[in-house]
Amino acid sequence: MGPKEAEAELQAQADIWKYMLSYVDSMAVKCTVELRIADIINMHGCPITSLQIVADIPDALSLNVSYLKRLMRLLVRRKIFTEHHPSEGGDTKYGMTHLSRWLLQGSQMSLAPMLLKETHPRLTTSWHTISHCIKGGGICFEKINGREIWDFASENPEFNKLFIDAMACTARIMMNTILS
Repeated sequence: MGPKEAEAELQAQADIWKYMLSYVDSMAVKCTVELRIADIINMHGCPITSLQIVADIPDALSLNVSYLKRLMRLLVRRKIFTEHHPSEGGDTKYGMTHLSRWLLQGSQMSLAPMLLKETHPRLTTSWHTISHCIKGGGICFEKINGREIWDFASENPEFNKLFIDAMACTARIMMNTILS
């Protein structure tokens, strides 16, 4: 195998690893929205430390700060937040980016509702049946949940609200784009 082939093989392996673990990014961003991390940093108006984030997370009984720091490192690598290291030691501070602004829950231009819908266990679990649906027919959501998404939503008010909020957020974004 020549150097170009070896490089192509190595890149192929890296790509498969990336695809295999890409769900981690989705779950990390979901966690960010659930904990309202972007909202907390935005509320402060400047970069803040992980301890300042922890102090403002609602309903936090016993937060795992080391997990939060790991989460923030991943989100910084994904350019969702910025990282600022003080020159004299001190704690790392995290700031907003163009990406994190799309996660603000109170914003008219937010993708947070769509992200929460798309990462909902009822939808993500459906993807586990795709090979069965390809081989034997059917719709993934129905295979897992026993009914169409519309029927499921009509019987589950919490899921229905999540679905409606997601559709409303995308409609606002599309309408803004059209008007622009």
